[in-house]
Amino acid sequence: MAFPSDINLPSDARYYTFVETKKNFNSNYDITWSFSYYLPASSIQTHNNYQLGFSTFLTSLSSPVSSLPGQYLGDQDPEFILSKNAILTELSAPTAVEVLQTENLDTILLETGILSGTLVKIAFDSTGFYALTGRDSRPGVGLETDCIRESMVVRDLNFNVLANTALSAMSTTFTTLTTDTWRTLRFRYVNLGRKLHIDFHEQDTTTFTTLTTLNLNFSLGSVSNLDNIFIGFSFSTPISTSNHALSANNFYLRNLHIEGYEDDTILTETVTTPPLSVNPNIPSTTVTNISA
Repeated sequence: MAFPSDINLPSDARYYTFVETKKNFNSNYDITWSFSYYLPASSIQTHNNYQLGFSTFLTSLSSPVSSLPGQYLGDQDPEFILSKNAILTELSAPTAVEVLQTENLDTILLETGILSGTLVKIAFDSTGFYALTGRDSRPGVGLETDCIRESMVVRDLNFNVLANTALSAMSTTFTTLTTDTWRTLRFRYVNLGRKLHIDFHEQDTTTFTTLTTLNLNFSLGSVSNLDNIFIGFSFSTPISTSNHALSANNFYLRNLHIEGYEDDTILTETVTTPPLSVNPNIPSTTVTNISA
């Protein structure tokens, strides 16, 4: 597969993306999912230049076709997804159609093509490159100043960066991606997409600790296909070939668990309150000059 020019990976790079299609959920209701991963310190060969990133996401797309590895960590290729909504030049021959672009070579899209299939994506990235700006006016941060190693990066449905934070800034125990025991991550997507809770616990406890809570700053009331949401996962190592980057060795994933509402019916209930009780005003007469 030919990747865009800003994705440059060695021939032995490992990357994959999958979507759990056996169950689709209605994101008008809360969705909670979790999984456990194991990345032993021996997998990075004790060097500081290893590159590995994994992410999890909610999507309305049931297939991860044309997903991009490297610094995109499995994001859907916008050229592929939005091709039907791009403005094309006039058809003069079967091979002469071209996508109309700006002077900066950004694809000009129709308004209906702005929304991608991903509602929110949470990435754990040893390089911080998932927060970088990208092609097709993808928003993000600068390479030299704002990429944070061993970080968590969250992007919303418009690919805006909502979080770009070092793990060590959020936790005193979960400071690096490596773990010599199984670590469980839990994600709680609540209140019509307005809020996201991210929790974790280590193997020696079953009590979750909140890593962070994010206000996602939008409501999904105007987004279609909300009753057809899937959970996805992606992985890539290395993330680029810059600075002689090295791949991590073994990475293990298990126990993907999802809870949510699986029907397409929006349940509503009219809540009524009983009328307030009234204490009647009873006229009274004051009696004076009475003695026992």
